[in-house]
Parts: sequence; C-alpha cells; structure tokens
Amino acid sequence: MSSGIYDVNITFNSAGTIDSGLARVDSNNESVISVTFSGYSLYGDQAKSIFDSLFALFGLEYTYGGYESILTNSAYFHSTGSSTMTFGSTSFSVTTWVANSLPMSINDCGYTSDLTDYTLQVGTPPGTSLNFITFLHIASDSPEVDDFTFKLVSMTQA
Repeated sequence: MSSGIYDVNITFNSAGTIDSGLARVDSNNESVISVTFSGYSLYGDQAKSIFDSLFALFGLEYTYGGYESILTNSAYFHSTGSSTMTFGSTSFSVTTWVANSLPMSINDCGYTSDLTDYTLQVGTPPGTSLNFITFLHIASDSPEVDDFTFKLVSMTQA
C-alpha cells in the first residue's frame, strides 16, 4: 500500500470487558477505508461513521477542530516535554501534558469538572499532519465520578 495508509488497532477495556477495533485510514485523502469492530467489517460512509464515533478521541483536533486546546489550556495544564514513542511499528514524537495541580476545577467552553488525575499525550504520526492523541487519562469526582483511560496500542503504516 502507499505511504500515508495506516492500520490503527485499538483495544477498549472497560470494567473488564475488552473489545478490539481496526481502522484502515488513508491520510493522503483523509478518508476511512474500512473499520472492523466486534467482528463486523464496514466500508465507505459506514466505516467513517464508526471510526468517527469509536476512534475520534485519538484524532480529536482533526475531528472536532479546536477542542484539543481545551485539553492543553495553559490555565490548567502544562507540557512535561516530548519524547519518541513507538506504537506497533510506528514511532513518532509525543508530547505529554499534565495538570498544573490536583485536584483542580476546570471551566472551559461551558464544561465544568473537578479533576483528580490527568495525563494527555499527543503526537503527529509520520506522513500525516494529524495531531493524534495517543494516551488520555482523566479522573474526576464532579459532576460525576469518572476514571477512564484511552491508550493507543499500535499503529502500523500499511
């Protein structure tokens, strides 16, 4: 396959239930070629819809334009630096963001939350201009008690 086509494997683990998904994404024309999730394979518009709903968090800046700025707002968060990380066979520089202090209350764009833990890692895979979320851990005790982690397991350029 040509440069810019990626197979993205992500495993979801929630309360002991594990689901896996695979998306084949073409960064050359910004399309989703196919998505396989929970044993079903979809193509075209259906694949894009599934990708957007299941994998959108990882391409948050691209998918939702500008929302990543909330997750890196200097009033609440700071960068601890960048390092090269490897996801499957794909390596690229990733920047880590943490909370300025914890616990902390944030109020941004109509969203209010009391965070008790926070780590975000963001990088740009080779051959793309997509700012990709590779790791996000958020724990809060308000408005709901939440504790979730999203982690990119592997990314292989096809």
